[in-house]
Amino acid sequence: SADETLAHLQAALKRRRRLSDQAQMLVRKAMAYIHSHYTHPLTRQDIAHYVGMSEDYLTHCFRQELGTTPVEYLNRYRVLQARHLLAESDKSITNIALEVGFSSSSYFSRVFRKEVGQSPEEYRRLKQSSVR
Repeated sequence: SADETLAHLQAALKRRRRLSDQAQMLVRKAMAYIHSHYTHPLTRQDIAHYVGMSEDYLTHCFRQELGTTPVEYLNRYRVLQARHLLAESDKSITNIALEVGFSSSSYFSRVFRKEVGQSPEEYRRLKQSSVR
């Protein structure tokens, strides 16, 4: 979301600058690419190619700027989008997983549990019961 992006950028700006302005700009460009293409199959190679840097340098820059890897950032963003869908729709877990770009519902569930601390089913149940 825009708020999450701004929070990441503000946190990055508060940290001691370790990357050049150009590298920081490329990280922001990669983040924007992720936000625009998260619903499609997306690899570290795809992101690196888009911003014009090597995969390893992209990962280095992400770690320095955001404290995470591009793939972890992508998965977090997908989970964030899935959380909205789980709370606001009656779509199946599998459909939501596919809609936000995960290749399978089992992988989605593992990543979701790691990020949120509960399964997608538990998350939906708690969100829906809190609305009532």
